[in-house]
Amino acid sequence: MKLKKLSLVVLFSMLSFYSYAQETEGTITGHIQNEQNENLTLVNVAIFHPTTNEFVAEADSDENGNFVVENVADGEYKVKIVEFGYNPVEKNVSVKDGKLDLGILVLTPQKESTIELKGAFVRAQVSQYRNEIDKRVVEVGNDLVSSGLDAAAVLNNIPSVNVDQQTGNISLRGSENVKIYVDGKPSSLSASELLKQMPSSQIQRIEIITNPSAKYEADGNSGIINIITVKGTKKGYNIALNTGVEQGKNTRHNNSLNANLNVGSFNFFGSFGYNKRPSWNKGFMRNETSNIDQDFYINNDADNINYKLGFDWFINDKTALTIYTNQYDNDWKGAFDYDIRDNGNFHNTSDIRSKYKAGDYSLNFKRDFEKEDHNIVLDAFYSKGDENDNRHMIDVYPTVGDYIEKRYDENTNLRINLDYTNQIVDGGKIEAGLQFRQEKKNNFLNSTQEVTNSDNLTYNPNADFDFTRNFYSAYVNYKQKFNKFGMQLGLRAEQTEDDANYTVAPNTIGDYKKDYLDFFPSAFLTYDVTEKGQISANYSRRITRPGIYQLTPVSQWSSALMTEVGNPDLQPQYTNGFELGFLQQVKKGTISLNAFYRDIKDNIIFFLEKGDNPQFPNQIVQKSENYNNTDEFGFEGSLNYRWTKWFSTYLAADWTSIKFFYQPDVNSPMEELKTQRLSGRMSNNFTLSKSLSLQHFAFYQGAFEIYQGKMKEMWRTDLGLRYTFMDGKASLNFRVNDLFNTMRAKFDMERPYVGDGNFRWESRTAFVGFTYNFGGKVRSRKEAQQNETETGGGVSLQ
Repeated sequence: MKLKKLSLVVLFSMLSFYSYAQETEGTITGHIQNEQNENLTLVNVAIFHPTTNEFVAEADSDENGNFVVENVADGEYKVKIVEFGYNPVEKNVSVKDGKLDLGILVLTPQKESTIELKGAFVRAQVSQYRNEIDKRVVEVGNDLVSSGLDAAAVLNNIPSVNVDQQTGNISLRGSENVKIYVDGKPSSLSASELLKQMPSSQIQRIEIITNPSAKYEADGNSGIINIITVKGTKKGYNIALNTGVEQGKNTRHNNSLNANLNVGSFNFFGSFGYNKRPSWNKGFMRNETSNIDQDFYINNDADNINYKLGFDWFINDKTALTIYTNQYDNDWKGAFDYDIRDNGNFHNTSDIRSKYKAGDYSLNFKRDFEKEDHNIVLDAFYSKGDENDNRHMIDVYPTVGDYIEKRYDENTNLRINLDYTNQIVDGGKIEAGLQFRQEKKNNFLNSTQEVTNSDNLTYNPNADFDFTRNFYSAYVNYKQKFNKFGMQLGLRAEQTEDDANYTVAPNTIGDYKKDYLDFFPSAFLTYDVTEKGQISANYSRRITRPGIYQLTPVSQWSSALMTEVGNPDLQPQYTNGFELGFLQQVKKGTISLNAFYRDIKDNIIFFLEKGDNPQFPNQIVQKSENYNNTDEFGFEGSLNYRWTKWFSTYLAADWTSIKFFYQPDVNSPMEELKTQRLSGRMSNNFTLSKSLSLQHFAFYQGAFEIYQGKMKEMWRTDLGLRYTFMDGKASLNFRVNDLFNTMRAKFDMERPYVGDGNFRWESRTAFVGFTYNFGGKVRSRKEAQQNETETGGGVSLQ
């Protein structure tokens, strides 16, 4: 009801601006037809800013094939025309004196042998979302409620994606087994750290791939989230500045710069980001079984610096080389304090200092052959990260203690890919590739704490874990279009070698070794029901290999009441995923419906159990375990619709049902747990004038069962406003997140004890930001010399 009232208030407010939004501007006109001179109706013509790709205006062709795009001021633009069954058209244009006539535009049909198996209904202009058969794409640059946020908050706005505000864990369709990539590659940072460091201004778009084909690495049973960062390619020099201040309980600063310099054969690009993001969290947990209450308070203060530098070298028309590096520098300090009430009031504190440095290095070489869609690509990637974490712990409960914990993490990642593509004349397209990748990690803990075990042995809880994982992979894909039918069949083979050694005080020495070969088939089918509608079906086999923090016996965090440890006995988890989809273009938008089913073997889940350390009698241990088979199925639906040229809506909902078996403890029989998860998102976009736009966003997540008990419902609503000026080069952004301060996590606990709790964070915040884009032409040596002759001076850039 609250969301409904807010939507009505926003809608009526926008109606009051309607007359202002009708001011007269320039127009872009034209006529669209096919090669048979037949007029094409309902073809979408979208106008974007040529540098930022920000949406400007759009129109659909009428029954005679004519279109008129209104409210376009004089300037440079990019025109995009996408129609199902035809090759897309993209061209740069210039509007002068309020008019531009593009004349007759002839769309050419896609060849049956080369058409890609994806939906052609690209309508990013309706909102920031668009659907394709194999993925969903979010154009972050158009999302007003994401201004000044980090990548974690941006992901939380995307359908079917959820980010745990306490742990930073990411789930897709209810599963946390999802792979996170940046520009198609892994990062030296953990997913949670990466998302906290990356500002939204450095994100161009986010791709959600729910059922990847054999071309992709087989890791992650719920799919892949690929974050595409901003990279300028336009000729000349182009610079975008972003700065802003966010206010909640704390004041946070976000600053970034994106730039490129394109001088013909070379395109140099880079970005720099600095954000200072102090944050506050608090929570409460009640243990009714032991009659213990706990209040906890978390204060974080992080200084994050990241930058990217690279270049494209266009060696000739058929050959290109791209080299770049991402660098991260993170200084973090915080405090984790908690009050424990157990026949008294006890206050434990921890002071934490962490330093993280990491670097990613990438090389990509592409060679095109004479025939279209015939190329070979060599891609090499290396990353290295180091983290030093020092913690001063002062305990009062259950015993008095004052000690130091030092944790160190070092991880490296190497991967080399060789990919080949060949379009067979009058046939299909072949994609094949080879890959080698290696992951190495060293993880240890040194502590001055003295612990006494059940054998009355006193020791320091030190641990060390060295881990190496090698992959040898090969894949082949074949895709082809037959009239209304399309298909893509693929097979991937991966040989995996794991080698780990660990020591745990006082006297545990162990290893983890595995060597196994797996095959991962995939199949995608499409059928064009009509010229505007398409159905699809696909299948893929996936694997979730245990990660280092699920395997390592080195505790990542610990308190008197709760700790986390790894499980070196974990086995890989396998998933067979099936999807059925429907995509329909209507006159003013698109409708997307999807159903999915996942059959999971040896399911890996987090669970809680009572600890056995007599020094901490009420401590709960969290770790991962393999369980029996899990069945997951669900539905997703979305509507992307433009009601008028000044008002559009994006609605999305997803529902997931999960059934799995678990064993409460070693002496209990297996039990069955069923849980259902429902979430919905709504985004309303209003163009108040050529310079002023507003976005209203609402999120709802229903209550759902978890292994430990039940999570209660959550909801929030956001508002964003953008004012552009200086001919679209500059903008002011304002947003308020969680307008009614309703976003919090509440839960009822049933396992391993009966209780309840809640967790709150700085969800209601306000942000004010400024963006400025500028650039210009870079003169050639000839132009500079000519200018010097005419004026007696000048500077040459080449």
